[in-house]
Amino acid sequence: MKKTNFLPISLGLNLVLFCFLFFFSINTKTASQPEAPPSQEGIIDEKGNTLKKVNIVMLGNSITYQGDWDKVLDRNDVFNGGKPGWTTQQLSWVIKNFIVPYRPKLCFFKGGINDLTLGISSQRIYENMTMVMDSISKVGTKPIYTTTLYQRTNTERNRTIDSINARMKLFCEKRNYDFLDLRPFLCQSGDIKIEYVVDDNTHLKAQAYPQWALAMAPILTKYGLNDN
Repeated sequence: MKKTNFLPISLGLNLVLFCFLFFFSINTKTASQPEAPPSQEGIIDEKGNTLKKVNIVMLGNSITYQGDWDKVLDRNDVFNGGKPGWTTQQLSWVIKNFIVPYRPKLCFFKGGINDLTLGISSQRIYENMTMVMDSISKVGTKPIYTTTLYQRTNTERNRTIDSINARMKLFCEKRNYDFLDLRPFLCQSGDIKIEYVVDDNTHLKAQAYPQWALAMAPILTKYGLNDN
């Protein structure tokens, strides 16, 4: 019976095993190394604006997205993190993208109207909002709760909004978070002013955003961000 020479086979298997172990060790070493902090050069926000640095993140839904924050605040360090149609829970998903990499000083968080439109309970909205605020704070960024605005002429829903905002005010006081109330600037008698809302009774006209910026001014001053 002819004997099989196992030496070439053995050498081949050892070579394959050596290559596997070599590349595995390289990959393991690379994975164990800490990631370099992301560069803040050429940052693109959700609206396509290019920023050199991020001191402020505006986190919210389409009402936030539609704001031209660089113009109304007259600065170039504001990241527009508006996500049209998103709920409060969904907005928690982008903290890792919009806040964690840049570690801004402030994040103005506003949401809730899409949740109400989808029939999500006020209790669940409150829980989502508090989770978002705490998550922002854990990153080292100061979270600012911005009140959910009314839907014009929708009295029942507006009273629910008042209830959510009231609970969030108490939560912010307990956590020592800032509470930004837009109602004195954009609303009157428990409803949003007609001159600030478009025909859908929800989204804002352009002239509403300077009022929003005016409401933000004391908080920017508080944290030394009144000058760009």
